[in-house]
Amino acid sequence: MKPVVEILMATYNGADYVRQQINSIQSQTLSDWKLNICDDRSTDGTLDIITSIAREDPRINIISQDIKFGSAQANFTYLMSQASGDYVFLADQDDIWHPNKLKLFMDRMHEAERRYSADTPLLAFSDLTVVDVENHVIAPSFLTYIGRDPHRTSLNELLVQNLVTGCASAMNQAMVQVVQSFSVNDSKAMMMHDWVYALLAASVGHLIYVDEATVDYRQHGTNVMGAHPYSSCKTLLGLIIPSGRRKQDRITRLRQTIEQAKLVRASMQSRALSPARSTLDAYCDIPSQTRMQRIHTLFTYGFWPNKIMDRISQLLTALSL
Repeated sequence: MKPVVEILMATYNGADYVRQQINSIQSQTLSDWKLNICDDRSTDGTLDIITSIAREDPRINIISQDIKFGSAQANFTYLMSQASGDYVFLADQDDIWHPNKLKLFMDRMHEAERRYSADTPLLAFSDLTVVDVENHVIAPSFLTYIGRDPHRTSLNELLVQNLVTGCASAMNQAMVQVVQSFSVNDSKAMMMHDWVYALLAASVGHLIYVDEATVDYRQHGTNVMGAHPYSSCKTLLGLIIPSGRRKQDRITRLRQTIEQAKLVRASMQSRALSPARSTLDAYCDIPSQTRMQRIHTLFTYGFWPNKIMDRISQLLTALSL
């Protein structure tokens, strides 16, 4: 029997783009899939569009129309709780999938399962192409554009800096079961759902990098996150030019990453012997430590972003908690 490939899409007021996104999924070279869409009470006609498309394609199912989540994190957490596929992909409403995306990911996933076993939680992720509203290329590599190294996938590095973009990721059933430990209420502590999934994969399984852009990541005025070009000069200026607001923003972000780490740690109670537990404990303990202890923790565990200016910022911020 063929494995079930399940795609989860969260929508909210995406009427301008959602049809093109769904069409790109329908144009995949691998056509044996099902798409579950959960709309977060859109007010712009998004639900009408996806309903009309679903009527014409039995592979597409709208699983909820009456729940207001209020965030992408909550919507995707709900979708994940309903997932039953052997392999699960996430889809945003406003991107465009490259035609071979599913095939590329499935090939890499099968290869990884032969290496690690199908019982090992696996999360695959790829690069993206950054495009504008008219689909003109802004940057051929999203990861290069934002200053990330896709090979830095250790837990200590991912705790401070995310690499995985949900719409360019997939997981096997073993990973899905790990992710399903979260409730919608847990999503409040998630900076982003894809970041939490990456942390879980690094803690109890493996991350697999697909070294190719598989999605056109569309930049427009209403992106939930969006892509921002990395600038070491901007980071440096933010450190040397006094600004109470910038400093507070950095502190707030660090505290949020720590709360997110606590959420991941709590989900691993049944995996108390995991080597990742000591790393999570160390990161979660940073606020209660003295300044010298924080410095020791950062250097001992390597809780660093991959850019030198960001590392300096991380150190100064940790000392300011």
